[in-house]
Amino acid sequence: MGETNKLLLPWKISSIIKNSVETCIQSDTHEVIVVLGHQSAEIRNELNPLEVCFVENPSFESGMLSSIQAAIPKVSKKSAGWMVFLGDQPKIPQNLVNHLIEQFQKHHEAEKDLIVLPVCAGIRRNPVIFSRSFNQRMMAHQGEGGKAMIDAHQDSVLEVEVEDVTLFEDIDTEEDYDLLKPN
Repeated sequence: MGETNKLLLPWKISSIIKNSVETCIQSDTHEVIVVLGHQSAEIRNELNPLEVCFVENPSFESGMLSSIQAAIPKVSKKSAGWMVFLGDQPKIPQNLVNHLIEQFQKHHEAEKDLIVLPVCAGIRRNPVIFSRSFNQRMMAHQGEGGKAMIDAHQDSVLEVEVEDVTLFEDIDTEEDYDLLKPN
C-alpha cells in the first residue's frame, strides 16, 4: 500500500489494528500479545493504553513465521495454547474468536497436539489456535508461517465450519480498503 501503513487506516471509530486488538481483548483470550514490526512506534502509540504485551520483531520483513516465533516465548506458561490473529482482518467478530476458543477447550488434552481453525467455503482461514505442544517445533520451524506446520499435522487439525465468507476478508491493497471499509 505504498507509504501508508494499512493497520493505521481508519476503521469504525478507531483504526484497523486497534479494532482487531480490541476484538481479542474483549474475547475469552487470557492475554493479548502484539508483535511489532513495520512502524512499531506508531502501532504502539495507536494501541496505548490497551492492556497488551508488546513484542518487537526485528525480522518482521522475513514473514509471519518470525512474528510467531517472537511471540511464543511471551505466552504464559499456564496457557494451553495460543492464537494467531492477523491485524489486517478487522471483520473477525468476537463471537467467532470465542467459538474457536470454546472448541479448543472442548477438544484439548494435555500434551496432545491440537490445531483449531475456521473453514469457510472449503478454505482454511485465520485465526488459528495451536496447542502449546507445538511451541518447540514452531520455534525450530523454517519456512512459511504456520501453514506448513498445519499441513504437516493434518491429524491434529479441528476444522470449525463458518458460513460467512465476508468475515475473513483482509486488507492488502488500497482497493481492498476502499471496498471493505465501513461507511
